[in-house]
Amino acid sequence: MKLIHRVLMTSVATTAFFSASAYAQTAQPEEVAAENDAIVVTGVISSAGQNKIDTSISVSSLSADTIADSNPTNLAEVFRQLPGIRSESSSGGGNSNINVRGIPISTGGAKFLSLQEDGLPILLFGDHLFAPADGFYKSDTTLARVESVRGGTASTLTTNGPGGIINLIGKTGKSGGGSLGFGIGLDHSDYRVDAEYGANIADDLYFHVGGHFQQGGDYRNSGYDPVSGGQIRLSVTKEFDAGYVRLTGKVIDKKEQAYFPQLVSRTGDATSGVVGTSLGNFSAANHSLYSNLTRNGLAVNGRNQLEPYDTADGLHHKVKSIGLETNFDLGGGIELSTKSRYQDISGQFLGFFSYGALNAASLAGSTYFNGPRAGTAVTSSNLPNGFATEVAVFDVNLDDLSNFANDARLSKTFEMGGSTVDVAVGHFFMHQNFKQDWHWTRLVTTTENDAALINVPGSINGIAGVNQAFGWDGSNRNYDLEAQVSSPFAALAVKTGDLSVDASVRYDNMRQNGIRTSGAGAPFDVNGDGRITGSEATVSLNTGVADARADLTANNLAWSLGANYLLGDNFSIFGRASSGASFNFDRALDFGVRDTSGALLAGAEGAYVDKVDQYEIGFKAQDLELGNGKLDVYGTLFLSTTEESNITITPPTGQIRKYDAKGLELEAFYKNGIFDLYATATYTDAEITDARNSAGVANSALIGNQPQRQARLIWAVTPSVNLDQVRLSASWIGTGDSFANDANTLTQKGYSVVHLTGAVNLTDNLEFSLNVNNLFDKAGITESANDGRESLFAGAPNTVTIGRSIQGRTMAANVRFKF
Repeated sequence: MKLIHRVLMTSVATTAFFSASAYAQTAQPEEVAAENDAIVVTGVISSAGQNKIDTSISVSSLSADTIADSNPTNLAEVFRQLPGIRSESSSGGGNSNINVRGIPISTGGAKFLSLQEDGLPILLFGDHLFAPADGFYKSDTTLARVESVRGGTASTLTTNGPGGIINLIGKTGKSGGGSLGFGIGLDHSDYRVDAEYGANIADDLYFHVGGHFQQGGDYRNSGYDPVSGGQIRLSVTKEFDAGYVRLTGKVIDKKEQAYFPQLVSRTGDATSGVVGTSLGNFSAANHSLYSNLTRNGLAVNGRNQLEPYDTADGLHHKVKSIGLETNFDLGGGIELSTKSRYQDISGQFLGFFSYGALNAASLAGSTYFNGPRAGTAVTSSNLPNGFATEVAVFDVNLDDLSNFANDARLSKTFEMGGSTVDVAVGHFFMHQNFKQDWHWTRLVTTTENDAALINVPGSINGIAGVNQAFGWDGSNRNYDLEAQVSSPFAALAVKTGDLSVDASVRYDNMRQNGIRTSGAGAPFDVNGDGRITGSEATVSLNTGVADARADLTANNLAWSLGANYLLGDNFSIFGRASSGASFNFDRALDFGVRDTSGALLAGAEGAYVDKVDQYEIGFKAQDLELGNGKLDVYGTLFLSTTEESNITITPPTGQIRKYDAKGLELEAFYKNGIFDLYATATYTDAEITDARNSAGVANSALIGNQPQRQARLIWAVTPSVNLDQVRLSASWIGTGDSFANDANTLTQKGYSVVHLTGAVNLTDNLEFSLNVNNLFDKAGITESANDGRESLFAGAPNTVTIGRSIQGRTMAANVRFKF
């Protein structure tokens, strides 16, 4: 904290010192970008922003109106509108899996993507166990726009984001005005209030404040409110003759249900199967195992104390943040820009993960614990949908994910013989805490909506095994880790006539330390009756013994080189080559790169640095005349190679992979009078080029296969019609087939969904809208059984697996007053 305090005070002092400089300040980049979709501020050297057509990177932006037209219900659905981004929006309010241009999803989260808020990473790593970054941000009317960079300067202008950057840019209030909105679910219980307002206090001082509160979110009829809470966000900006200072703050306290894979049917044989979308009348898109009969239970925490859980807490994310942004002309054409932010982050990760199917024969001696059949024996004739579900209750306390980030850069523009030269140097620092307490309980439930608990032999009050998910004695783990990165970077851009060339380098120095303490099975009196019976004989308790240590420094030199050539005022071509990396953190402790004392094995440092090389060529065209309208279209051919060392926890398997991916991104905007169209499509041909386990033993059978969950084609098409008093918009989003595993033995069928929004202006300032998500009530599997997991399905060879689906049809009505 002393270091954080010193860095923050230095930034404040620098701001105060330079505020007296007497140079005219141009419009701020965020405000210019908000008014012109062609201007971007993410992934470019200039802090003032740059026109897309002048950049040699693949960059996209979504305005608040474009986002609203796609009618998203969570942040992952916003990301699906971006080209090159595959976002699995099936997990509720966080824990989404996101990949870029075929760079794989081998674990949860978004390992090779930097998710940012106002230009700073939300978390230092994109694939923290049980804490992906998307859960610590929630979209509402305080969001001004979203910008995305794929490849290119993402390798050199951020850390842990060589695949790309998604930057969520908030409103500042300079343009003034506000809104108040009320939403209600029409076919589900949900209530939401959104409010925001911005105004000028003086000519050089303005603010924006807003947020939302939501209660309900019962999309799958669990019988209670799976969503509650909200956020408030504040921005205050003071302008000076030479620049500006902006103070931001945010408080989030929200709970959202976590939806994981659950039992579905499976067809085919062991080498060629297809995932279904339901099991009997149990629908992957509209049902879940969450109910008031399964809602509450017990675990033993890392202090070896009983701790009750309530699944209504779900993904409970709490954030308190304060940030400072400055931009000043120091004189002589030198510009200083800084961004600093401290975030106090904690919460809980709680959800049901289905990992086994039990038929009646394997449930001999079992009875229903609660529900309409309570006390009766489980038989083949009364077991709903033919199978009970073995459930791991992922119960993880997120004790501390706090972080501090600071990005400072100096830039200057030179005029040299008719050429313009931009030079920038900077430094990025970020410190990240990671303290988690794991305790995973085992349940057996009926496989139906409004599920009930089943008392299997040894159960304690309906709980099949406290801290015994997967039959694992080690689930009571504690992590106490920290990491920090120090990254100097430099960039140079030269523009001569219609040709622009730029180059940038970054040196990341990542330091990690801390321990993980282990769990082991031991007797524990769960029900407090003074006796050890049934599953109480083996409860995972934390031993306090460090079974893994993080104590190392890892480095990487990243570079990027690009060129852009204007063939006319509204058409350019570009090319780029880049090399970057993402660092491993908490997952690497399981990778098998340390000996029993915690020391790194020879050459193991490489397991902490996963590199990505990318090459791309493309074109950009703006304001092309098409009929009576104007068309903007962007296209990029890309090629990437990735090497990765990682660990999956379901099942716990260390793996080394190398991947090649090549493909095409397309993005288009078309406007013709009252008609607007935004469309994206990405074709990706990816394959595994090397596959080994953590011991380095090759698995040649995987080489040449398609990486898991990587579809060849994804698309999003969003048309809208704007009349004087009526606005109609639709969104058609789809994906082709993909494989559930790297072995390519199980297929997830492609799907597409249609969302509709209709809005009527009742007065000049009052709007009523009706939103229908997933109009045709389609299921779409985004994740299914991984390699080796299907062996857990007792008595159900090749007929049952697990699958996680997008949400089925939901309808909501909204009233919004603008002022």
